[in-house]
Amino acid sequence: MLKRAALRADRICMHARAAPAEAIPANGSVPAKGSEEAARHICCTLTNVELGLVRKAGGEAAVAALLEHAGTTRPASYLEDIENWISLDEACALLAAGVHQTEDPTFARRVGEQTLDRHVGTQVATFLRSLGSPEAVLHAVAQTAPKFSTVTEMEAIEAGPGRAVVRAVARGGFTRLPLLCDWTMGMLAGLPILFGLPLAHVEESECQARGGEQCLYTVSWDAELAAAAADPQQRVTVLEAQLVAMSERLQSAYATASDLISTEDLDTVLHRIVERAASAVRAPGFVLAVHTEPGAELQVYSHGIDEQKAEALARATLAHDAQAGDSTLVVEVTSSRRQYGQLIARYPGAVQFFPQDEELLSLYAKHAAAVLDMATALQESVRRHDQVSSLLSLSQALAQAGTSKEVAERLAVAVPEVVDCDRMGVWLWDHLEQNLRSVAASGRTPEQAAYLRGLTISPKDTPHLSQMIAVPQPQFFEQETEDSFMRQLMAAVDAVALVVVPIVARDVFLGTLTVSVTDGPQRLRSDGELVERLTGVAAFAATAIQNGQLLDKLRHKASHDALTGLLNRVGFRQHIDSVLDSVPAGGGQVGLLFVDLDDFKQVNDAYGHEAGDELIRKAARRLEAIARESDEAARLGGDEFAIILADVRNDDQVRAAEARVRAAFIEPFMLGDVAVSISASVGGGLWPEHGRTVRELVRHADAAMYEDKAERRRQPIGA
Repeated sequence: MLKRAALRADRICMHARAAPAEAIPANGSVPAKGSEEAARHICCTLTNVELGLVRKAGGEAAVAALLEHAGTTRPASYLEDIENWISLDEACALLAAGVHQTEDPTFARRVGEQTLDRHVGTQVATFLRSLGSPEAVLHAVAQTAPKFSTVTEMEAIEAGPGRAVVRAVARGGFTRLPLLCDWTMGMLAGLPILFGLPLAHVEESECQARGGEQCLYTVSWDAELAAAAADPQQRVTVLEAQLVAMSERLQSAYATASDLISTEDLDTVLHRIVERAASAVRAPGFVLAVHTEPGAELQVYSHGIDEQKAEALARATLAHDAQAGDSTLVVEVTSSRRQYGQLIARYPGAVQFFPQDEELLSLYAKHAAAVLDMATALQESVRRHDQVSSLLSLSQALAQAGTSKEVAERLAVAVPEVVDCDRMGVWLWDHLEQNLRSVAASGRTPEQAAYLRGLTISPKDTPHLSQMIAVPQPQFFEQETEDSFMRQLMAAVDAVALVVVPIVARDVFLGTLTVSVTDGPQRLRSDGELVERLTGVAAFAATAIQNGQLLDKLRHKASHDALTGLLNRVGFRQHIDSVLDSVPAGGGQVGLLFVDLDDFKQVNDAYGHEAGDELIRKAARRLEAIARESDEAARLGGDEFAIILADVRNDDQVRAAEARVRAAFIEPFMLGDVAVSISASVGGGLWPEHGRTVRELVRHADAAMYEDKAERRRQPIGA
């Protein structure tokens, strides 16, 4: 007959019931340990007791046979961990297997009776005992029952000393099952054990699993014996149990505190905090949703909820949009530094949490905030170290630079190492022209680089430049900026975000740094760290640019003629060497003109040296005017000039340049009120045809110029 009862238990377990949303898959397999897709309906306090009873009766072999008969693939270690949860189907299959294994039709009830006795020192048991009496626990059964099962709604119809009537019904999507009813009666019977009392007497007057509309349990215990809890021996028993629970809480607290100084990564520590919260506050699901840094993406850590559902719950909770059908307990993850997010405990269905649950959850939220504070401080320290190292490298690079252009070029290369950007530019202020010019850039396409080289920016182009000169502060721009000039500039360089940083030294505006990104505009957030980095770079740049400009002046003075501003002999040689070095291998030609003013000594003798100097200056301007943009004029001394013709393709272009020089001297020069006419002799040469070295080319051009002068003297007067 006992075997028939066991078989009947199997059939009862497999009896048709509404499949819950997170039930075992249709193929009957059970998700592996750690799978967030596993249903979380029954707490593993049930299976912990069950496996203990089976092991005590038949050893490990009996436990293995039980698991095989139940069809579960979970290891015994998972089922004995009271922090875990399993599905209703799996719990009933295990109970049915227990009935079969022990041949005891009351097996499920025995499991329930011993559950609280077996776990008398746990945090949940201590919490239930803290309510004060069996009737107090039963009065709050609607809140206490979900700590063991989420598929049943329970409520106390009446609860008083020695007697209570409890109602139980299946939640939507589930049905009550006989084995589950037996386990529930056992749990109710074992409740007085928490208070040092014997088992209660439980009668079921109506059973939903057997056709009734509800399950009605009448629970009775000896009220006089309950008063015996005041007996010193009973108090010792209770205090010992509470001491065990307090010890476990302390161990959990110490373990969580040790996480705060863990060397493991932040994700691992936060995952562990969620798991520890789950062990302290009994609920099927937990979610920790935090922003680890201001403006960073929401990070979601979960226990008992799959990733997609956890993120949906986190975002709904942060948006104060509670999900229908869920019961959530939400505490803030916050510290004195900042607010990070929320720690959430979740039950499916309408469940009321205890105040103690919130206190415990808040404790773990504080742990999470402390971990995040430490991580934030460490990240800030690392960023600070990186920033200082980058700025030090930049300062060393700038110290090796010479001219202002060389400084700008080094900045263009080095700044992307300091600031996360795709493109960077250096613009210097021309105090005479009152505009900005691009002198160096990185990350530009050839077309963008050419566009910027030909661009100048003046205060009339954008009011932001005037503002920056008046109040030197970084300015941030996005694609939608109302400034049409800046909007066009950003479109031309394909920037979705742009930061302009003034370069100022001793209240003198020297220019700007521009950094931009082509995607991810949040990379250039207007926060303190970015501003600090950029202003630090600009401070280094200001000193370097000032030094470079001083060197520019010294070099200009050394290479340019003081009277005319043209290149002098030193500058002439430097420039022609540079032009020849830039000629592509295997092709390209360079032209050179020598120019000498005819009878210049007579002007000096007739009008004085000041008039002669004025004539030299005006002659220099005429030579500059007829030179092409790529050409360069030089004064070699006295009344001798030279013009370097870059990018010459044939001798005809040299002859055409000679003709332009002669034409430039047709008009007389006004020296004060006196008009003075003077001609110029000019001779040209072509590299490498007329000389493969500078010396040879100069000799040829000089000879051609003297030949032209001699030819002029041979011509009749007035010809």
